[in-house]
This record gives sequence, structure tokens and C-alpha cells, in this order.
Amino acid sequence: MQGSRRLLSGVGAAAIVAASLVACSAQTPTAPAEEVPTTSDEVNGEIDTSQVKKDLVVGVDNPYYLFHEDILMADKLGYFEEYGIDNVKIVTSDDPLPGLIGGSLDFMLYDTDTAIAAAAKGGDIRYLSVYLGGEANILGVRPGIETADDLKGATITGGQFGSRNDFLLRKLLTDNGLDPDTDVKIVSTGGQSNERLQAIIAGTVDGSTLQIRHRSLLEAEGGKFLFQELTTAPQNGFSVNGKLLRESPETPAAFLAAVLKARAYIEDPANKQEVLDYVESLDFELPQAYKDVYEDENAPTYHTGDGGFETADMDQFVDEQIGFDIIAAGTDWHDYVDLVPLWRAQKALGLPLRPAPEDLAE
Repeated sequence: MQGSRRLLSGVGAAAIVAASLVACSAQTPTAPAEEVPTTSDEVNGEIDTSQVKKDLVVGVDNPYYLFHEDILMADKLGYFEEYGIDNVKIVTSDDPLPGLIGGSLDFMLYDTDTAIAAAAKGGDIRYLSVYLGGEANILGVRPGIETADDLKGATITGGQFGSRNDFLLRKLLTDNGLDPDTDVKIVSTGGQSNERLQAIIAGTVDGSTLQIRHRSLLEAEGGKFLFQELTTAPQNGFSVNGKLLRESPETPAAFLAAVLKARAYIEDPANKQEVLDYVESLDFELPQAYKDVYEDENAPTYHTGDGGFETADMDQFVDEQIGFDIIAAGTDWHDYVDLVPLWRAQKALGLPLRPAPEDLAE
């Protein structure tokens, strides 16, 4: 297998878009790659490694190590090779979706709602499995804000208007007795949560939605986490290019089996230092504050251990995103999620099938 540093190669989003404009406009629906099992007993857990695509490219939108570590460790530990995959390259870009639709990417790790919405619009992709199934909804604030009353009149952000984070910010304010339309000034900003943390520290905003890893960094600057909720939501996960799914159904099952096997290794506290040392050697930013929350961010309640989800959670998540006009009204997620590769990977690893085929029976 090629050296793991190849996994960190990246290209700009513009290059991916340029490579896939024609395919994006094709609007080709994805047909199921194989007959969908209706019972758990019908799921084939034997993966034919001779039929697996050897070289894969995975698009990831977030540069934080949490979104790369399963792929990196699956490579380091030989799990990809075990399932017939010789080389996996990670491409980091702001928006991997055009590349997946166009075929320059084989898989992407990206927002669940964006993937389902794109598939519903005719994009030749299918959503496969959940990566982060817990959702930390946190409002961090600058020094001097200690209570909800102190927040009144403040300027805060949840990122871009219309995003999931913006929706969660408004929910968090409402849950804590504040009117998001009148009590505060919400502004739209770009970038990831790391940039929003820096905006608080720089005084550009008074508060922002943040992540678990930002607590001690914010506290060191005199700020604090004012509100915090942890809920269950299939917020992001892996999707696959439709042509690959149709032509090589063994490949998605093999890929998921390898990364889920790596996930079990990462979740074991005994392996924490090895994982952190390895990703740090690959030049990921890892201040002590990020290392300190390893157990929280890699807990199965947050970073899903089996790639699965509860159907009720997906129902609620999709309904919320429909209500926020991110997913089109009337979209049935069952039509755009292919669970066969996940079931096969789960069975290959001896994991319970979640959700099981029986759970989807009408």
C-alpha cells in the first residue's frame, strides 16, 4: 500500500467543480446496485476482495483530524488491504459534492442533509452510513457574558444563514428563553467552527456555535460555554458515487468494513496515544485542548461506532431539514439511502445490523 502521507493530498474545490460540471447537469438517478435484503438473514457478509476497486479517492470537507482519522488508521493498520483496497487518497475541499457526482471522487464524508438533498435532485450518488451521530450544540461567548440576560443585544453567529448550525443556534437560544429574532443580532459568517472560535477571541462577534474541543481554548481567553446540549442526529456520513455503487457493489462494503474496523480500534482508550501520535505526525493541528477531548469526541454516542442510525432519528433529522428548506418538501430519505453496503460491512465485522432490514419494512 502507498504511504499514508498520500492520504493527505488535497485539491481545491474549484478543480473538483471544473472536473464534474457535465456530470452534475446529467441528473442521472441511481438504481440499486443489487437486490435489497428484507431480512437480516438475507444479508451477505462475505466480501469478495477480488472484485473491489483497488484505488479510491475520498472527499472530506473538514480539515480537523476527527474527519480523517478512521481512513488514516484503516490504512495504517492494514484494514484496507485486508478488504482488497490498495490505496486511498483523501481530497480536502470546501465542497466535495460536485466531485462525487462527477466521479472524480469515489466517496465523500459530508453533511447528511446535503447528500440526501443532492440525490433527491437527481445527483448520481447514494448516502451509505453515519459518521457523526451525536450533535454537540454549544454556544461559546466572550468574557463578560455570564447569563442569558447578558447575551441580550449581543452579536452572535451560527455560521452561514440556512445552515444546520444556524438552525441549531436558534433552537439553543429558544431552549434557553431567548428570542433569536429580537433578543440578539445573528449574523451570517463563513468558515468552520475553528474560525468562529477565532472570531470570538478577536472580538468580531460576542458569541458563536462551537465544538467540544474549543472549551479550554475559549476559557483560556476568558470566555465560556454559556449553553450546551448534546443530542442524537445523523449529522454527517459517507456517500458513494452511483456509478461505482452499480458497477462494483463489493467496493462500498469493503470500504465501510475497513473504516468501521478502524473505528473500533480508535474507540479503545488504550489506543488513544497511538492514534494521536500518528495523526500529529501527519501535520494535523493538535493543541492539547484537542487531545484532551479525545474520549468525548470518539465516544460511540458522538462518533458512531457501527455506521448505523435509528430510523426515528433519521426521520426527525430529515423533517427538520425539510422545514428549514435544506431538503425539498416531500423527500423520502429511504429513496436516497442505500444500506446494503453498510449491512454487509456490519455483518462481516460481527456487528448487529442497525437499522436492520426488518426495521425498514413497511
